[in-house]
Amino acid sequence: MKENTKKEIKFFISYARANDKLATSFRTKFETLTKLSKRYQYSLWSDKSILPGEKWEEEIQKALEECELGLLLTSSEFLASDYIKEKELSKFVGKDAKPVIPVMLLKVDIENLDLKGLEGNQFFMLSRPKFDEPKAYSQCNANQRLEFVGALFKKVESRLAKLFSGDTG
Repeated sequence: MKENTKKEIKFFISYARANDKLATSFRTKFETLTKLSKRYQYSLWSDKSILPGEKWEEEIQKALEECELGLLLTSSEFLASDYIKEKELSKFVGKDAKPVIPVMLLKVDIENLDLKGLEGNQFFMLSRPKFDEPKAYSQCNANQRLEFVGALFKKVESRLAKLFSGDTG
């Protein structure tokens, strides 16, 4: 398929600044796979896209308005962030919410913590028959992190097909 015939999908990647190193590791691996998609041209935006001298809050709000989907790299720090709660999550929860894919970057107790409106959403974690329970990205070793991102990529492709082309994926 020619690249110019791919549907462009704009993602807003949200993560807690305290998880910057882990989020960057995840994004680097995920972005590699998105470049190989047969069906979609991924446009991944995060605060790393803000250039020196730009007004960072204006850039974040512009990216939130333009995105079609949120990729939320969740952790306790993510859920505890006032900025994320007040400025970002409002686009992805509640009335007129944009589609969202919550990814468990660090393990969060989804049974006992306030998920800030995300409680109705399926969180992505890596599941394997030999695991006692699904793993967050941070709980995976190097090989499992590649598997985590690969499995997520397949789920994202299926979700995009369902959202944007009417496929059941």
